[in-house]
Amino acid sequence: MAVDLSANFEQFLQNISLGDPQVPRMNSAARTVSDFLLASYDIAQGNVFLQGSYANGTAIEPVRGGEYDVDLVAVCVGGNTTADDALSELEKRFRSDGRFRARVRRKQPCVRLEYAEDNVGGFHVDVVPVRYANHDAPLEAPRRGEGWHETAPAEYTRWCTSQGAYFLRTVKMLKRWRAEQQSVRTAVKSIVLQVLVAQCMPSVADDADRITQTFRNLHAHLAGMTRPPVVLNPVLPTENLAGRWTQESFASFVRELDEAVQWADQAMAATDVIEATDIWRELLGDDFPARTPTSLGFHVGDYSHAQTPSDRGWAERSDARYAVEITASTQRGKRGQTRRPYSSGGPVVFAGHKLRFKAEISAPNHVDVWWQVANTGAHARNASGLRGEIFRARDSRRGTNSDQTENWENTAYTGSHLVRALLVRNNEVVATSAWFVVNIYARGRPFRP
Repeated sequence: MAVDLSANFEQFLQNISLGDPQVPRMNSAARTVSDFLLASYDIAQGNVFLQGSYANGTAIEPVRGGEYDVDLVAVCVGGNTTADDALSELEKRFRSDGRFRARVRRKQPCVRLEYAEDNVGGFHVDVVPVRYANHDAPLEAPRRGEGWHETAPAEYTRWCTSQGAYFLRTVKMLKRWRAEQQSVRTAVKSIVLQVLVAQCMPSVADDADRITQTFRNLHAHLAGMTRPPVVLNPVLPTENLAGRWTQESFASFVRELDEAVQWADQAMAATDVIEATDIWRELLGDDFPARTPTSLGFHVGDYSHAQTPSDRGWAERSDARYAVEITASTQRGKRGQTRRPYSSGGPVVFAGHKLRFKAEISAPNHVDVWWQVANTGAHARNASGLRGEIFRARDSRRGTNSDQTENWENTAYTGSHLVRALLVRNNEVVATSAWFVVNIYARGRPFRP
């Protein structure tokens, strides 16, 4: 029986949802731009409105280096205006106002206003000038160099919100999965993902079960296809939302779905809360909450077994001209395609992962880089795995690494373990890094000092 992680998923949803100060900032920018458009084009209040993820209730905080945005539609274009002229006219009007002049960026389907970054990422407002349509759709939107195309943004927003709370939760979580997995970030557009989720999502209350079944259903639906499917706009059946989905991006998306199914199935089969949490973090990123090492009682134990430089016949003569610090990352994904930074004393890493350590050195002359691992705690001690020796860097396959500044380790024993790098020149240790603390948990092995 799967462990109960309902509280974790609830906290995860809160962690990835936009809040203060982003939402007030988005609302303020939307009001300012809307008021400008209403006055500049002399159009009625209802002719400027929100579209996109914020309006649909599926907006999430961006991951590192990402952006969040507000999308606005302005019904402000006459029937005989070309698409390029409509976009150029909107751009001209923004540039004529000192509040927007420096923010304007030309995009193919819109005019973008870029704002200063904040603590979660970049922020921009995208504005699309549209006109009334004469066909099946209520509106037409421009695309620079391609003319007009039918669109129904308000109707699509109503469709999204009508799908219910489970749909909105699932879309947000899968959008975060997409953002966390590097090869998925550009593999599928949000609107395509949303419609596919609506087609494949079961009506199940438990988040873990619903996400798992959605992954399974998506993979089953797409895996047998040799080309991107037709994904019709649910409010505009003449529009194929996947019309620009390339073969390469589609194939990448299916591969990542296959891996996601495997991870989710493992998480659902796990009987250990920490193991299940770790697997969901593989899929959904570090915003999925995990128990802290402190709450599990972790602390660095005795490491007097660690070899000293003198044991190797080296003298310790620190030289201020030399310095070394180490950074670390966990290798994530079954194909090792994603690395994520890991800080000293960071969250618990489950046994069976790989860690990459990198020595950042400053040295006026050549030095040799050596490494040292000192495991602590009862699990490593009882398994004769305390280590402590000073050694040359190893690669990810445990062979000698030609790059002395890079060392790979496998996680194995429950406890708080230590890693450091030493700079050696002429049998003298001229600099050592601070001990780097790695917290590891192995299934069925609670921490014992």
